Amino acid sequence: MNPVDLTKEQREALVEALQEYSEQEMDQDLGQFEAGFLLDFMLQRLGTLCYNKGLEDARVAILGRMELATEVVYEMEQPCDL
Repeated sequence: MNPVDLTKEQREALVEALQEYSEQEMDQDLGQFEAGFLLDFMLQRLGTLCYNKGLEDARVAILGRMELATEVVYEMEQPCDL
Protein backbone atom coordinates (compact mmCIF):
# COMPACT_ATOMS: atom_id res chain seq x y z
CA MET A 1 0.00 0.00 0.00
CA ASN A 2 1.26 3.43 -0.89
CA PRO A 3 0.02 5.77 1.86
CA VAL A 4 0.52 8.84 -0.33
CA ASP A 5 -1.72 9.10 -3.36
CA LEU A 6 -1.04 12.18 -5.44
CA THR A 7 -3.21 13.81 -8.03
CA LYS A 8 -1.69 14.32 -11.46
CA GLU A 9 -1.31 18.03 -10.71
CA GLN A 10 0.40 17.39 -7.36
CA ARG A 11 2.79 14.90 -8.93
CA GLU A 12 3.70 17.30 -11.74
CA ALA A 13 4.28 20.13 -9.25
CA LEU A 14 6.52 17.95 -7.08
CA VAL A 15 8.52 16.67 -10.05
CA GLU A 16 9.05 20.28 -11.14
CA ALA A 17 10.06 21.27 -7.61
CA LEU A 18 12.61 18.43 -7.50
CA GLN A 19 14.03 19.53 -10.84
CA GLU A 20 14.33 23.14 -9.65
CA TYR A 21 15.90 22.10 -6.36
CA SER A 22 18.40 19.83 -8.10
CA GLU A 23 19.41 22.60 -10.47
CA GLN A 24 19.62 25.40 -7.90
CA GLU A 25 21.13 23.55 -4.96
CA MET A 26 23.25 20.88 -6.63
CA ASP A 27 23.95 22.36 -10.06
CA GLN A 28 22.56 19.15 -11.58
CA ASP A 29 20.02 18.93 -14.36
CA LEU A 30 17.41 16.35 -13.46
CA GLY A 31 15.18 15.14 -16.26
CA GLN A 32 11.45 14.67 -15.84
CA PHE A 33 11.75 10.86 -15.72
CA GLU A 34 14.63 10.95 -13.24
CA ALA A 35 12.76 13.39 -11.01
CA GLY A 36 9.69 11.16 -11.21
CA PHE A 37 11.70 8.11 -10.18
CA LEU A 38 13.26 10.08 -7.32
CA LEU A 39 9.81 11.22 -6.20
CA ASP A 40 8.54 7.63 -6.26
CA PHE A 41 11.53 6.51 -4.18
CA MET A 42 11.03 9.32 -1.68
CA LEU A 43 7.30 8.66 -1.37
CA GLN A 44 7.93 4.97 -0.83
CA ARG A 45 10.57 5.48 1.84
CA LEU A 46 9.60 8.79 3.46
CA GLY A 47 5.90 8.66 2.76
CA THR A 48 5.33 5.75 5.11
CA LEU A 49 7.31 7.43 7.89
CA CYS A 50 5.39 10.70 7.49
CA TYR A 51 2.06 8.85 7.25
CA ASN A 52 2.77 6.91 10.44
CA LYS A 53 3.90 10.06 12.24
CA GLY A 54 0.64 11.76 11.22
CA LEU A 55 -1.34 8.83 12.59
CA GLU A 56 0.58 8.97 15.86
CA ASP A 57 -0.02 12.73 16.15
CA ALA A 58 -3.73 12.16 15.49
CA ARG A 59 -3.85 9.42 18.13
CA VAL A 60 -2.25 11.69 20.73
CA ALA A 61 -4.64 14.53 19.87
CA ILE A 62 -7.70 12.25 20.08
CA LEU A 63 -6.60 10.80 23.42
CA GLY A 64 -6.13 14.33 24.77
CA ARG A 65 -9.64 15.26 23.70
CA MET A 66 -11.01 12.06 25.22
CA GLU A 67 -9.41 12.92 28.57
CA LEU A 68 -11.03 16.36 28.42
CA ALA A 69 -14.40 14.84 27.56
CA THR A 70 -14.08 12.40 30.45
CA GLU A 71 -13.37 15.27 32.85
CA VAL A 72 -16.44 17.14 31.62
CA VAL A 73 -18.62 14.06 32.17
CA TYR A 74 -17.31 13.65 35.72
CA GLU A 75 -18.03 17.33 36.41
CA MET A 76 -21.64 16.79 35.28
CA GLU A 77 -22.23 14.05 37.86
CA GLN A 78 -24.88 14.85 40.46
CA PRO A 79 -24.59 13.83 44.08
CA CYS A 80 -26.63 10.76 45.00
CA ASP A 81 -27.61 9.70 48.50
CA LEU A 82 -27.92 6.03 47.63
